[in-house]
Amino acid sequence: MKVKESYQFTKALNNNVIIAQSSDDGAEVILIGKGIGFGKKKGDRLNEFEKVFTLVDQSEQEKYKKLIGKGQEEVLLVIHEAIEKIRDILGVDLHERIHFALSQHMLLAIDRIQKGIDIQNPFLWETKWLYSKSFQAAEEVVQFIGRKMNVILPKEEVGFIALHIQSAIRDQSKNKPRETAEIISNCLSYVEEKTGYSLQKESIPYKRFVQHLKEMLERGMKDEFEIEEKVIKLLKEDSPLCYNLARNIARMIEKTVHTEIADVEVIYITIHLQRLLNE
Repeated sequence: MKVKESYQFTKALNNNVIIAQSSDDGAEVILIGKGIGFGKKKGDRLNEFEKVFTLVDQSEQEKYKKLIGKGQEEVLLVIHEAIEKIRDILGVDLHERIHFALSQHMLLAIDRIQKGIDIQNPFLWETKWLYSKSFQAAEEVVQFIGRKMNVILPKEEVGFIALHIQSAIRDQSKNKPRETAEIISNCLSYVEEKTGYSLQKESIPYKRFVQHLKEMLERGMKDEFEIEEKVIKLLKEDSPLCYNLARNIARMIEKTVHTEIADVEVIYITIHLQRLLNE
């Protein structure tokens, strides 16, 4: 983002990260930008910058300072550039928490890869269908970081980065992206366990079922209208397996989010399961 407020230079943590003081209210902030600290002296005035991120929250500042204290200046600069790329791809402002969260994650991930430790992501497919735009941005970021750092990042990292992106662009949902992905992943694992089926994760019915569960968690699960008993009876008789699975999935979600699920949602889940298991 473009920093329009005027600041005074206080201290360079490295060439790309500085501590500055607002000329308006004296508040201390961290500014992150390529080469922003080079050649600066205490008291120098800092005016408009392009491609500079500001950390205002004190907690986020302290966490980021600790990362810088561990070195890895080159990696942190690459991650900063990756965050710029995310913002440009999606065209949205990102919450400042992404700087520490994504930086810490990537430092650990690169270290594990260099040590030959396998990375697993149980929510990869659910994340892909839940947050497709963030997932696509994450695919580009993985390629970018891989080229810059000369490291091969596995596809599992795309899912993790997508969750970090999604967390940084939306705060309105009561369920965090990772928690939503985990709830849905548990529901799908339950279906596979009880049916013995290996669900086709790239199929349209799978994608639609994942999206329905996501929308159900986001919009709330109260009754919108009454369901006639004969509809429920028909589903029980016509597709007892799917109906029972749907009812149990509803109970699993109720226990997790502490919210009662409407009968109509059980009907919708049953129909999605019929399509999913009959493909």
